[in-house]
Amino acid sequence: MGSSSKRKKEKAKDFQKPKLKVGKARPKATNATNTGFQAKSIVLKQQSLSSAQPSSTDQFNHHLSLLSSKADSQRRDALAALVNSLSANTEAAPPLPAVTVITKVRPLLIDASKTIRSSALELLKLLPVEEVARNVEAVQIYTHIGLTHMVGDTRVSTLDVLEWMLQAFGPATVSCAGGWTGTLKRLLGILGWQTETKQPGSDGAKAWTNISNAKLQDTKSRARLISVLAHFLDTGLNPHDHDREVSSRNRAAEVFPLFQFDAYAIGTTADPYRYLNLFSETETKDDDAIAVADSLSRAEKLGKYRDAIREGVDKAKKEGGEVGRATRKVALALEGAGPRSLL
Repeated sequence: MGSSSKRKKEKAKDFQKPKLKVGKARPKATNATNTGFQAKSIVLKQQSLSSAQPSSTDQFNHHLSLLSSKADSQRRDALAALVNSLSANTEAAPPLPAVTVITKVRPLLIDASKTIRSSALELLKLLPVEEVARNVEAVQIYTHIGLTHMVGDTRVSTLDVLEWMLQAFGPATVSCAGGWTGTLKRLLGILGWQTETKQPGSDGAKAWTNISNAKLQDTKSRARLISVLAHFLDTGLNPHDHDREVSSRNRAAEVFPLFQFDAYAIGTTADPYRYLNLFSETETKDDDAIAVADSLSRAEKLGKYRDAIREGVDKAKKEGGEVGRATRKVALALEGAGPRSLL
């Protein structure tokens, strides 16, 4: 009985409030921690005491790393910062090698956001043209992906990229690996001009084709695509810089035997000897890996598509309007007309 009453008294003490007296401090708890001390120093991991602003290269590299962010807002803001950095110093070289920038920017050419796609193209335009032409295959891969994209807006945005490539470095665009055969197959596939089809069998089965089912139903978009196709065919089939070529030949004739000296010099395009297939064990049959170096070879590759293009041209001419005007440019390019005849 004595031990039981003792335990009850101990439990009752836990619920008793201390009696406060005037002029005396509140009694401290048994588990109170003394916080009335001052630390002499605080050590933080990775703290920086430098007051200097980060260099332009560090800032450029930081924004470039944000291009792979999953947030649309971060990618958009990073692209805007990169564009502002390059546009402010157009005469100076980029802080990082152009190939590093191209590798980071090219996936954004097929981004879901139209603003990001436009900013990515604007950033590529600010890079030195020679550097982009030297790495044209890296950009061409995502151009092919964009041309067969499921989203129509992405396909239209890819036409802007392809048109800029043809204007800035057209010969390199059509002579790189897959630049002629791969791009031509995709452009015709979007237009619905059937290529490489088998004849229907005796049982009435339908013919099949290996092109994409993605098509542009909008009239304005189709006219734009046909116009880009005409530019593409003209770049690949017809000679360029006619005046410069004539003057070059005249100078070469005056200093004979240096006539047609360019034919014996190293090509100006990226990987000029790729068509020789020197470092490949087997000959590839993939359209995206074939490099067609000269206009005669490109015309030969066009042979299997020529009938399908002519049939599509005849049908498109009957539509009239923007589509008809753009189709006439394709017809002129196929006939071997020079750039002046397309104006």
